[in-house]
This record gives sequence, C-alpha cells and structure tokens, in this order.
Amino acid sequence: MAVSRIRTGRKEGKYRVRIQPINEDTGKVVSIPSQIANTRQDAKKLEREMWNEYYSGKYSAKSANELAQAINSYCEGEHDEGRWNNVTYRDWNYTCRLVADYFGNIKVRDVKENQMRAFARNYIDSHKNAGVSRHSTLDKVLQHLRAYCEMLRGQGVINVNPVPKNALKKFFRLDEFSVTPEKYVFTQNEVEAIKEKIISDLYDLQPSFWGSRIAILIALDVGMRPQEIQAVKWNQLVDEGSYKVFQINDAWSEKLNNLNGHLKGRPRGVSRKTLNLTPEVLGVLKIYHVKQRKMLQQKGIINKKNFILLNCRDTRLTKAGIPLGQKSMNDLLKRVAKEVGVANGDKPVSMYTCRHTVATRLGNTAGMSYPWASARMGHSLEMFMKTYVHPDKDKSQSMMDLMNRDASLRETKLRSI
Repeated sequence: MAVSRIRTGRKEGKYRVRIQPINEDTGKVVSIPSQIANTRQDAKKLEREMWNEYYSGKYSAKSANELAQAINSYCEGEHDEGRWNNVTYRDWNYTCRLVADYFGNIKVRDVKENQMRAFARNYIDSHKNAGVSRHSTLDKVLQHLRAYCEMLRGQGVINVNPVPKNALKKFFRLDEFSVTPEKYVFTQNEVEAIKEKIISDLYDLQPSFWGSRIAILIALDVGMRPQEIQAVKWNQLVDEGSYKVFQINDAWSEKLNNLNGHLKGRPRGVSRKTLNLTPEVLGVLKIYHVKQRKMLQQKGIINKKNFILLNCRDTRLTKAGIPLGQKSMNDLLKRVAKEVGVANGDKPVSMYTCRHTVATRLGNTAGMSYPWASARMGHSLEMFMKTYVHPDKDKSQSMMDLMNRDASLRETKLRSI
C-alpha cells in the first residue's frame, strides 16, 4: 500500500508513505525512501507531492549531479564526438566557467528560475561592460543554459526548464535594457563617394596596400559578410548571364585563424551566388589580379588557397596563406568615410555597414523578389524581411513629395477663404 498506518515502535499511530514507480527503461522499481505523516489526510497530500517530485526528476540519478559538472561533461562530450566545431566549443566553455563560478556545488534538481534570474543579474552587476540586449554575451549564455536544460527536461531529469523563453524580458525590467545602436545605411551618394575615393587612391599605392580597399569595394557591391570576403577566391568569380558574380562556399574564422569549411548556417559543400559586381569594381579586380601575381612571383610565394585578399603586407602571413584581417578593413573604411563626409553621426561604421546598405537597397527596390534577394545575401526570407525591409532615407523626399502633391492646391484654397 502507498499509505499505511504504523502500528508499532516510536512512530506508532503515524502514517508511512511509500511510492514505487517503475523505470521505463529497465522495468525495475525505482528505490525511493519512504516518508512519515501525522494524519491520513497529510499522508495523501504527501503522496501526491512525492509523485510530483518523481516526475519532476528529483529522484533521477542525473538530477543529483552538480549543475556545473553536468554541463561541463555535456560540453566536453559534444566536442569530443565531433558535433561542435572549436568556435562553438569555446563559447560553451565560457558558459561552463560562469556556471561553475556562480552555482558551485548546487545540484541540477535544485536550480529554479529565481536562481537563474539571480545568476543573470549577477552577471550584469559583475561585468562592467556587459549590457542587456539581444545577441549580447548574456543572451548567448542564457540560450546555452536553456538549450541544455531543455535537453534534461526531454530526458525526464527535470520537469520544468529553469530558463524561460525570452529570459532577458523575464529577468530584467524594460528600463534596464541597453539601447542597441541603430545601424547606419550609406546613401547612394556616399557609396559613390567612397568608391571614387578608394579607386583614385589606388593609383598612388603599392599593390601590397590594395587589399583592404579591394575588400571595401567588393562589400559595397555585393554585401558579403566580412568573413566571406576574407575567404573569397579568384576562381570563385564566375559568369552568370552577362554579369560577374562570386560563387562562394566558405568563410574565414579569425578565432580559429582558418577557414570554417562552410558558410554561416549551411552544411559543408553548400555554395551560394552573390549579387553581381559593377563594371568599375570588376575592372579594378582584374588589374589587381595581375599585380598580385607579379608581386608574389617576385617574392617566390605561391597563393596556394587562391585568396583574393591574401595578406601581402606581412611576408610571414603571405607564406602561411592568411587573408587580411577585418580590423584593417574596418579601420580603413572608417577613415575613408570620414574623409568623404559620410553623415553617420554617432552611429558606428564598419564592413557590416556595407552589407546592411546593400541589403536595405534590395529591400527597398521596387519589383524586387525578396526570396531571390535573401538567397543572394545568405539570409532566410524571414530574417531578410524582418531586418532589411524598412524605410530607406534616400526615398524620404520623394515619399513626402508624393504625400504632399496636392499641398499647393490646398494652400490656394485656404488663401481664398
């Protein structure tokens, strides 16, 4: 019986509560210590609580493990079995260190939502430059913890995930969120000014200084991610109808100092075509290709990976087949943008500004096929629509003119009253 009255001994007259669940995997009875209640009513209530605790994973062997040790073992296992690359492993390792520092010896079954909230708030308090926003470090850490706890919930180790959906919104007030800097979009005049400045400067520079400028020209034309531009190769410049496009299948990782082996969010071997290069940029590329080959021949170095943006300024990196770093590209773009009078105000400018500009132009081009545009940019259609289909400031004047085309007529009528 689940509830039985004790008839002898020191606890005579009280009630013993015992549950005997069956393990679905082994078919054996799970051993759970009995408990004592003073009355039959209390015993029935206690029995229900014990069953709830069982289904919540309290008596699971895994639930008795320390959270820090459990998540670290999971992290090592995923990496050792090859399911994670080194970048993912490094990110999760940081989460493991934070969990170990904060939760210490706390067991998996004892971690509740309020403790996760305290963990998140402690992180912000103890990290001076940390902010509360989407895609922040804390957001990524909480995503890791939610994913891990969701796996435990699926295994029956816990009943409730202590990290809720949209955890930041539940753990912090709205006024505690950091303001995400608004992304700047170059106007068409600014794009043309930057291109003109870069191309005119090329005539006075040695070929070894062309790399970062070539990267900016490519970014302004096709809007590739910086890491994709780093990895692009000469043989990936292909014909598509009457246009020249890149057909890319890889990206460079500055954390690994090597190629990723795939595009972002894509399986290995999957490629995509970019937007087309403009004739002026294509012409510059052809000139640089000749100059790069001549320069490498003089140094006795072979461009084994056929990188367009091979680092030709540092002989050691040139021999190792390392492309130019993103920092040099970003620094140059900021300087050129300032020189040509880009009106970005306090909004940051980087290589991603080029990508955002190109994608925004696509999103605001009349008759544009958004599925085609999102595929060329390497985005899902949903992400493209959410991120890039919004008002274009270049069209502000024409849109206001359209809205006010009858303004002069109304003004005439007012004057006649």
